[in-house]
Amino acid sequence: MTKKSTKRNLRIFVFLMFLLPLGAFAQTPNVYLCGTGTVKLTPTFTGYAPAANDKIIWSVDGTPQAPVTYATAADAIYNVPATLATGTHTYSVQVVPADANLCPSDASDNTVVEKLPPPAIAVNAPGSVYCTDQTATTVITASKDASITLPTGVTMTYVWSATLGGTGVADITTLGAASTSGDTFTLKAGVAPGAYVFTAIGSYATGGVQIVPATTCTATAGKAITVTVKPGKATIAVAP
Repeated sequence: MTKKSTKRNLRIFVFLMFLLPLGAFAQTPNVYLCGTGTVKLTPTFTGYAPAANDKIIWSVDGTPQAPVTYATAADAIYNVPATLATGTHTYSVQVVPADANLCPSDASDNTVVEKLPPPAIAVNAPGSVYCTDQTATTVITASKDASITLPTGVTMTYVWSATLGGTGVADITTLGAASTSGDTFTLKAGVAPGAYVFTAIGSYATGGVQIVPATTCTATAGKAITVTVKPGKATIAVAP
C-alpha cells in the first residue's frame, strides 16, 4: 500500500510540474548588466587547484566553449562581453586535469547574468500652460518607454527635479509632491508664475541584485510647464 501511494504521489508531482509555466523554473540572476557593463566570472574548484596544462571548459547558455589551456590564474576567468545580447544568460565551468590519473570535475552550478534593455522614459502632462489656480490639478507622469520589456522582478523608479527660468529649484517639495513609486508628480495650488521644466531620472530597481554599471544605467526626460498669472476678478464702475 505504501509503495503504491508513493508511486501515485510521484506521478502527481511530475504531472503538476508539466502544468507549471516555464517562468516558474526561471533562475534568479546573480547580476544584471546594463549598457556596456561587463563582469568577470572566476571559478573555484572545491578541493582542487588548477595546474599547468589543465583544460578549463566554460559552457555559455548550455553550449560548451573551446577549452582553454591553463597556465596562469587568468586563464580560468571568463570575461562576459560588453556586447552581450539583452536577455538571460547562463554560465558554468569545469576543469579537466592534464594528469590522466585524475578525474574531470562536474560542471558547476549555473551563474545567471541578465542583460537589461537600455533604459528609456517619457514624461507627460495633460497640457503645457496652466493658470496659478489650476496647478493643483496638474499631474506630471513619468513612465518607461512602451518598447521596453523588463524581466520579472525589475521595475523602474523615478527621482524628480525642476528648474524655474533655467535655474534649479533647490527644494522641489515647494512645488508639489511625487507619488510613493515616483511615477507621478502633482503640483501644489498657487505655484508661482514662470517657465518650469520638470525632469525625471528613471533607474532600474532590481530588489538588491547588483547592476553593473549602476551609475550610468539611467534615463532622463523632462516636461516644460508654464504657469501664468490669472487676472483678478473685475469690478465694474458705473458712471453717468
